[in-house]
Amino acid sequence: MNKKENVQNSSTQYLMPINEIRNNTIVLKNSALRSIIEVDGINIDLMSPEDQENMLRVWQSFLNNLDFSIQVLIISRKANIDEYISNIEDKLQGIEEEMLQMQTTDYISFIRDFTTNNQIIDKKYYIVIPYDPFVFKKNSFIGQIKDMFLNIFNLNREAFSQNVILNDDEFQKNYQQLILRQDTIISQLQRMGLSSKLITTNEIIPLVHNIYNPDTILKTTMPKEN
Repeated sequence: MNKKENVQNSSTQYLMPINEIRNNTIVLKNSALRSIIEVDGINIDLMSPEDQENMLRVWQSFLNNLDFSIQVLIISRKANIDEYISNIEDKLQGIEEEMLQMQTTDYISFIRDFTTNNQIIDKKYYIVIPYDPFVFKKNSFIGQIKDMFLNIFNLNREAFSQNVILNDDEFQKNYQQLILRQDTIISQLQRMGLSSKLITTNEIIPLVHNIYNPDTILKTTMPKEN
């Protein structure tokens, strides 16, 4: 690796605020924690005007009743249907009825032609839940207040470069507070009729990779047929 590549990697690492990922949690360099919940989307356009108004009212109430901030993240990707088609072709080998074979073959051809001329966009909806313990540095009181607000609004470059190491006890203490927030969000979403699940460590890693590496993105695959 040459000097230029080392500089680029160093610059990239400096701009990434992530220190580690463990226990289904993102640990930022400034010791803050983040968990991610994936939420199943609903098509509000298909609802009646009364249902739309009710859903928006419930969502507004949900946001107003939170005593902490959240981030709503929507990621749109071009779907990769190769695995989907391959799965159907595998099932085609086990079909003995001639008519059903012809229908399945026609369906595969239709899917190939349709996706060639039309982009299939897969949308994923996430809620990012934060927990930010205050880490006071040896500084004047005014300086501490200033740093606190800069970190809240992500305006302090030190939030990306500083590396606050949490011991296991500190992590568990902060993690328990994060879990309480997770449970609050999931239960409130359930009351709204929205299904959700916590993103695990193995799911966070490719998600973060795709966000920071759009040129080498891992394409979304369509679900397999049962």
